[in-house]
Amino acid sequence: MSATFSLPQISTNVRFVASSLLFPELAGAWAERLFLTPPRPRDAAATALDLIDARSSVVQHKGRAIVTWRWGSRDAPAVLLAHGWGGNAAQMRPFVFPLLGAGYRVIAYDQPAHGVSEGRLTGLPDFADVMAEVAWHHGEVQSVIAHSIGGAAAALAIARGLRVDSVVAIAPPADLVGYSRRFARWHWIPEPARRAMQTAIEERYGVRWEELELSRLAPRLGARTLVIHDRDDRVVPWTQGASFARQWPGARLHSTDGLGHGRILAEASVGYAAADFIAGRSAVGNLAVPALPVPAPIY
Repeated sequence: MSATFSLPQISTNVRFVASSLLFPELAGAWAERLFLTPPRPRDAAATALDLIDARSSVVQHKGRAIVTWRWGSRDAPAVLLAHGWGGNAAQMRPFVFPLLGAGYRVIAYDQPAHGVSEGRLTGLPDFADVMAEVAWHHGEVQSVIAHSIGGAAAALAIARGLRVDSVVAIAPPADLVGYSRRFARWHWIPEPARRAMQTAIEERYGVRWEELELSRLAPRLGARTLVIHDRDDRVVPWTQGASFARQWPGARLHSTDGLGHGRILAEASVGYAAADFIAGRSAVGNLAVPALPVPAPIY
């Protein structure tokens, strides 16, 4: 997150400080709403036009229309493209042609409260539920390519029963509580208000945050996984991706330089590395936690 504050940002932060002192419960509710409200660009419909060559359809989730797009033959195994917080399906477009060339059907979608999908508030549990719903709707989903919080959603969806052979997680966060503390610092939210926000979100979704942490999900994660993360990522630090890879059993880590958090999606070499990994043509990257010899030596 940038350390530079705009005037509206400073105004919001000052209101948080004042409300937390005078009305702490109100501050927690306000923080919850802000935390669950993604930035939504005004040109969402225009961005969707970038996907005009795909076949679109709608999946219903909790009364909200989730818009999806499909490329390729219905008979081909599918790869699901999941964008991150504040993103949209068009950001994942660079992966389409490498995957089509490898013989896959490709499915992209706008997350709830993102792009042209419906909704105002959303969070990680919604992302995971929608991923599973879209996979069921289109059928025969073999792999997932997910960006940022989409990678955390893939882990949660798989832990809850989504069956896929492989995952490519690009710039994924590994620590939800740590992210919430960075979010709180960004908005000058005192720790009591942050804890109230966390409690409110846990009640909304009926799940405690520690149950969403990758360390808790790891024993249920069996898909082959490649983590791609840029060392210059200022939104989700590279150390988060490295931790994500270490915690996911057998995951591989591929590091890039100079691409940051967003431009990494448009880098052609990243798209082909992801397609090659999914197709089994290349291992790509290094094992995040090298396997011990069998039998393991005694130290």
